Amino acid sequence: MKSFAGCCVTLLGASLCSAQVNNGHDVNEWTAFAVPAVEPRRMGAVPDHQFQTLKQGGPWQTQPVAVLIGSEQQLMTLARQSQWGEALALLKASNPDPNVSDELGATPLSLAAGGGQTELVKELLRRGAEPDRRGAGGMTPLGVAAFNGHELVVRELLRRGARTDVPGATGQWPLHLACATGQQRVVKLLMVAGADVRASNRQGRHALAEAAYFGQLGVMQQLVEAGVSADLLDLHGRNALHAAAMGQQREAVTWLMQQGLVPTMALTQVLLDQADQWGNGLFAAP
Repeated sequence: MKSFAGCCVTLLGASLCSAQVNNGHDVNEWTAFAVPAVEPRRMGAVPDHQFQTLKQGGPWQTQPVAVLIGSEQQLMTLARQSQWGEALALLKASNPDPNVSDELGATPLSLAAGGGQTELVKELLRRGAEPDRRGAGGMTPLGVAAFNGHELVVRELLRRGARTDVPGATGQWPLHLACATGQQRVVKLLMVAGADVRASNRQGRHALAEAAYFGQLGVMQQLVEAGVSADLLDLHGRNALHAAAMGQQREAVTWLMQQGLVPTMALTQVLLDQADQWGNGLFAAP
């Protein structure tokens, strides 16, 4: 009976012989494939028409936009150029569809609301403009008016049924947009109209945290005075102190600490430690 060592020597010898037979190259799982004698023909440029199906049917395809003609095109052009008086006169004289939109998604109402044009907004709503239809940038008329602080437009939109619980395409609620830009009078209007101060945007922040992130101290104080808890946690279990640190808002951080807020997670303290490099240890943990 052959010994184990003898078997190993026999197998090794057979492997070496096989390797020599194969043109002097060792055969393994990577080299045992047959090498083509002729390199395959390389493809040239692919004709553009072969991609038409992808262009037309991909998930990135935007919804088709109706071609604007006549008074509708004129209305959009005037609104785009901020010729508000001419737009109002055209609307009354020609009665175009108030819900048309251009290739960028803008509507007459969203443009008028963003421009603070109360009379034009009133006329568009009277003629059937949808108060919650998103415009350019995916913002609702109420959202864009709130963002820009157009109090009278906000009042009119709310009076005509615009909803405070319809976010824009980016997940921002009208209240968040007003908080981000420090529009205190608009914030009050929206809260009176029933805007949810606990609602979270796409980043998980509620209204107080959004104000803190952008350093809007006046809005922060306004919300707390209206009954919003200063230590209200957001969707991810963080308080407004985290948002203020994320936004590197020194005054907001200081004020929140004065209200007794402390970090609710280690990451918040890390952000505060980083922010402390600006100054003299103001944000250091006790």
